[in-house]
Amino acid sequence: MKSVDTSLHHYFFPNINEDGWKFISLLAFLSLILAIIWFPAACFSFLITVWCFYSFRDPVRVTPVLSSAVIAPADGCIIAITREKGPDVLGLNKKNYTKISIYINPFAVNINRIPVKGTISKIFYDAGKTISGSFNKNDINNEKMLFALRHSSGTEFVLQQTSLFCSRRIVDKFKKGDEFMAGQRFGFIRFGSYLDLYLPEKIEPQVCVGQYLIGGETIVADIKSDAPRLEGEIR
Repeated sequence: MKSVDTSLHHYFFPNINEDGWKFISLLAFLSLILAIIWFPAACFSFLITVWCFYSFRDPVRVTPVLSSAVIAPADGCIIAITREKGPDVLGLNKKNYTKISIYINPFAVNINRIPVKGTISKIFYDAGKTISGSFNKNDINNEKMLFALRHSSGTEFVLQQTSLFCSRRIVDKFKKGDEFMAGQRFGFIRFGSYLDLYLPEKIEPQVCVGQYLIGGETIVADIKSDAPRLEGEIR
């Protein structure tokens, strides 16, 4: 395995997703213009530029090489774990799932990753409204992307990306039939949002509500394990 870069340069100047440079450049140019017009506004704009720079960071992650491991698809805090039917829009409403809901805050890494090795079998996209007027991820007006990932065992995992308030923030680079390895990047949601991971029935999560996940690294479940659902407590 390649060595991990622990230098200060790695932290202050991380890898940036190519989609982010247009936003960073625009904000940097605006900061320059404001510096000529009104310096206090330029300082505020500069802080926004720095935030934008770090929100598009794309760090290298070390993914556990274990065929049965289900890897965290995003950096974020688990806000809920519930038993639900699969999404109706993907034709999975007759199957039982355990849904892990992850909140990706605006300061977190926004890159999303594949949880298990598999093939994209079903896709559904709802553009929502350009301005939904809601921060509720269950609002039907929010932009959503759902897709099923067929594992070699035949089971289908589901991922749902949900944009909050504004639309046109989900950026994905895949199509039906594409194959992925666990931990691979498949897209991102600009400036934070929610991501739901649906685990097929009988696969119990080995993470708990309140836990912070590292996308591409944290193991959230084991396909072959018969361990019960993990419980946690604040200490």
